[in-house]
Amino acid sequence: MQSDKQLYEIFEVNPQWIFDLTGRPSPGPCKFTSITIKAIERRADGVLVPDSFAESISVTELQMQHDKLVYGRVVIEMALVQAENSGRTVDGIIIFASRTLDPRTEPWRKVVKSYYLDKLLKQLSVRSPGHPLVAVFQPLVEKNRELLERNAAKYYNQIKTNTPDARAKAKLLTVFVDWVMQRFNDRGRQEIEKMLLGELPDLRETQAGKDLIAIGVEEGIEKGIEKGIEKGIEKGYYIGTIRTCQTILGASVTNEPELRAKSIDDLIKVANELQALIRNRFGTS
Repeated sequence: MQSDKQLYEIFEVNPQWIFDLTGRPSPGPCKFTSITIKAIERRADGVLVPDSFAESISVTELQMQHDKLVYGRVVIEMALVQAENSGRTVDGIIIFASRTLDPRTEPWRKVVKSYYLDKLLKQLSVRSPGHPLVAVFQPLVEKNRELLERNAAKYYNQIKTNTPDARAKAKLLTVFVDWVMQRFNDRGRQEIEKMLLGELPDLRETQAGKDLIAIGVEEGIEKGIEKGIEKGIEKGYYIGTIRTCQTILGASVTNEPELRAKSIDDLIKVANELQALIRNRFGTS
């Protein structure tokens, strides 16, 4: 799953969630931001910078994949960030998806504090069961797809109910839907909406929705064509195209028997109109 960008966006909208999650004492108001380390012209994506000069800057890495060099990279970034922020102390944090991803590199794991997301979420769910972080990360940490599907609406509602800040709520809901769609990439828009009991935001405004539209326009119609060819029936081509286009547009999908009752000329007309509508709406060529 693609998760790196969304992970940093979650904590950018509310840096205090890092401390809610890890149990570390909060340094007070701070920013979670990316900075460019001038000495090597490289960007560090997650740096916690407290407003108080007396508090440590934290170089924070969110690690969801195997990387045996992650400790060394964080240590180097710590040293360079401190060199560019004379007088301030710097520490390092790595949050791994699970313990299995931790290379436990010596001696650097004595310098950098490591945490495991799956364990942190269990602890947070005990301390604060309704916390939105407990819900938003479920598509990443829940291995059982059937269980995730059964509880998806509950998690969505938990985020919606327990995130008072409007900007943070919008971000978490968008990330949650994106991750759900990645976990259930074999499902269509209507199936995902049903999973979330009709509370799905407009997918066209999410990155997942934009990706689906692009895939649908480029490949969905082709699948309709293939279906028709496989059946060897000319009508099948246009029926498949019409139903695929209707799915992409989020419209009600016409029953196949109803379409088969139409003449081939009528099917061609409808298919052409729907394809033109998709191109106009989504700017595809």
